[in-house]
Amino acid sequence: MTETRYAYSSEPTRNPFRYLLAIWRSVKDPTNTDEVAMVEAGFARSRLGRRFARWEEVADVLRCDPRTEPALRARRPCEPIDLDALARKPAGTLGRVFAEHCRARGLNPNLTYIPPDTEVDFLLHHLFLTHDIWHVVTGWGNDEIGEYGLGSFYTAQLGGPTFVGFLQALAILSTVFRRRSYGEFSEAVYDGYGMGRRAEPLFGVNWASLWETPLEDVRAQFKILSGRVMGEGLRSAA
Repeated sequence: MTETRYAYSSEPTRNPFRYLLAIWRSVKDPTNTDEVAMVEAGFARSRLGRRFARWEEVADVLRCDPRTEPALRARRPCEPIDLDALARKPAGTLGRVFAEHCRARGLNPNLTYIPPDTEVDFLLHHLFLTHDIWHVVTGWGNDEIGEYGLGSFYTAQLGGPTFVGFLQALAILSTVFRRRSYGEFSEAVYDGYGMGRRAEPLFGVNWASLWETPLEDVRAQFKILSGRVMGEGLRSAA
């Protein structure tokens, strides 16, 4: 881990104005991950962030599921992602598609490293470092609608009760300030949730062991074969 330079610190954010800035940036451009990652990571680990997201309750849900409990118990750290190495994988594999996806959109998969010292820390560690992998595997793109769809997928898979309210609040703000269609956001939330309910859990997956597996085979393994993907979408290659 020491050889990988992460873009942002994962220390809890204590300045309340940075929370407001994170929300504003999410409304203004929810796909600009480089700008919001530092604040999001700090907020997620702060006392207010933990209370808002109820991470302990999410961990309880994952602990009670025999499919996710082993990963939560083992707390195996995610490996740093080398896009150059993944770009050399065979065409159509998860690793190759992921590398092409990140490069095409200027995404840095190694934004922040949260030490997986506790169950909640491991939960955040895994979510932050695998977020863009979930985008590729589920087919939800990194555009605004795709972020809402994947956020709702998270809700279905993790049982986070506050996620839906947070997504709906952002949708309303975006509708007001950016004059976007609220119906489109609602459909993405609905479809993403349904996809998440039908799919096998993605939390705790050792993605490094699947880099050379064809993307469509990965989707079949986790029962992500159907469902409408709105926005730019990623149903095939990046």
